[in-house]
Amino acid sequence: MQVNNIFITGKPRSGKSTLVKEVVSGCGIKVAGLRAPEIRRNGKRVGFYLQDIVTGEKGVLAHVDIKEGPRVGKYGVCMEDLEKFTELSLRALPEDAELVVIDEIGKMEMFSENFVQAVDDLLKGDLPVLAVLHRHLVDRYKEYGKVYRLEKGNHEGVKERVLDEIVDLTRSL
Repeated sequence: MQVNNIFITGKPRSGKSTLVKEVVSGCGIKVAGLRAPEIRRNGKRVGFYLQDIVTGEKGVLAHVDIKEGPRVGKYGVCMEDLEKFTELSLRALPEDAELVVIDEIGKMEMFSENFVQAVDDLLKGDLPVLAVLHRHLVDRYKEYGKVYRLEKGNHEGVKERVLDEIVDLTRSL
């Protein structure tokens, strides 16, 4: 089986999402999928958005002000938006998509069976996937692709290798 998925993992604030953003902007291909940028208030992180890469539409993944439902640390997870964006960004992919980005596969997202199944379907499919993977989920997903660990000092080297691999993977589509 050809491995056509790439995972980026590492400690918090190691630059995983930044690396994926740089790779996507540098690869020159049609990308679809889901991002989860931070929500900041007065310079402090208070949650995470869900953002469709194609449309730019945003919802809320988690926020300190959400008191109902599942929790990860100080954040309440917005299951309604997680379900909506799983459908919008991971299941309803444009026909011309050449790469699916998932930033990230993490603890919050694991509360949704639909998200987990959508990720599994994508990882077993034909389109290459570039995903940020929470370090505690590496063992669960490593058989589905190549895992790169970001550490201090290896950002540029990992970025170059990932870019090369994505170009190779999408060339064969």
